[in-house]
Amino acid sequence: MTQHADHIAQHPLPEDTGRPTRVLAVVNGSAGSGKTTFSAAVGYAAAARKKKVCILGLDKQRDVSRLLGYDDPDAEEELPTILDVLNDVCSLDEAVVPALDSKTEKPIPNLWVILEARGLDKLEFMLAGMTARELWLHRLMGSLRGRFDLVLIDCPGDMKLATTGALITANEIVGCTKSQEKEARGLTELESKITEIHESYGHTGMRDGVDWVVIGEGVSSKSQGKVYWDIEQQVREAYADVVLSATVRDDVKVAEAYTAGQPVTLYSPKSDAAEAYVKIGRQMKLYR
Repeated sequence: MTQHADHIAQHPLPEDTGRPTRVLAVVNGSAGSGKTTFSAAVGYAAAARKKKVCILGLDKQRDVSRLLGYDDPDAEEELPTILDVLNDVCSLDEAVVPALDSKTEKPIPNLWVILEARGLDKLEFMLAGMTARELWLHRLMGSLRGRFDLVLIDCPGDMKLATTGALITANEIVGCTKSQEKEARGLTELESKITEIHESYGHTGMRDGVDWVVIGEGVSSKSQGKVYWDIEQQVREAYADVVLSATVRDDVKVAEAYTAGQPVTLYSPKSDAAEAYVKIGRQMKLYR
């Protein structure tokens, strides 16, 4: 048995207790908006505060898998991925594996992950023959509800079928952006997509708008970049009370954490970015 297989055998997912599960889709219509950093950082912060957390990755880049201890899930045959679920190799709950601390190579308490795969770029073709294929994730999510306090769905930077499935499935929608034009425009695209999908799938309980907006890589004053400062103020005015008050300022520790393969809240818990993400989680009432 490989080390990863041993960890999986020794750290099964939580039993279904019927607990309420908050399912959050972490989304933007643009890549590079901080979705993965948010998912890993806040997911780890919640787990460190005794919440049972599962992070589901839907991006072919596999970045959230890397931050949670699995640098290349495709390289090990015994590691299940979300594509194995779609190919009927295993169920969604059977694809849940313990998140690992890449430094110690030991499981992170209370934190699990459903791993990504390169083949996610073929998701549209894989589901082409499915009736109401937009509901693909909605059909699967039932096996995770009741087992976890929190499920974070880390979406790719587009509005294709993976993201559509997450938007329909989630109890809450988190729009991540930066203080930059491209990512701010991605929020506008996200709103349009939510409206479009809700017309057909609102009956499922799908949200009709963005519940939270997280601003990352912001500046702390106009002197650091008037354009970036102005864009942040425009986002705050446009989204008002759904914008979380803590802006994650540009912090080199985020890049260092990615290189180390760890959530920034684990890699450098006292850094400005880590403390901002912890505060954001509290504002969202994900933990105390």
